[in-house]
Amino acid sequence: MEQEIQTGASAGRRLLDARRVCALALAAVFAGLGQSALAADPLQGRKIYQTHCENCHGANGAGQIPGAPDFMRSDTLMRPDIELMRTLKSGRGMMPAYQGMFTETELLDVIAYLRTLRLQR
Repeated sequence: MEQEIQTGASAGRRLLDARRVCALALAAVFAGLGQSALAADPLQGRKIYQTHCENCHGANGAGQIPGAPDFMRSDTLMRPDIELMRTLKSGRGMMPAYQGMFTETELLDVIAYLRTLRLQR
């Protein structure tokens, strides 16, 4: 009987240790995701777009100058967010680089807003 109690207690400790390891692993995963794990805010992205992007890309995203992409076309934004963010950070053609000007969260907000433009047809 005493051996059964020790075996049960030992199994209980192992289960508790396994739960702690899982909790720590989940905490590490969520910490590693950082701000990109949070949902982007297209309303905040719209404010940034209106101030910094609208002159060239137009109010509806159709592009105002030669070479500016048409965000209303669905294929224009069919790239992963990380790739679009890289373009925003480094610039392209006449578009300036926004590296250091905006946080990654703000850039994701702009991307979320851009994705709403094709729905506004």
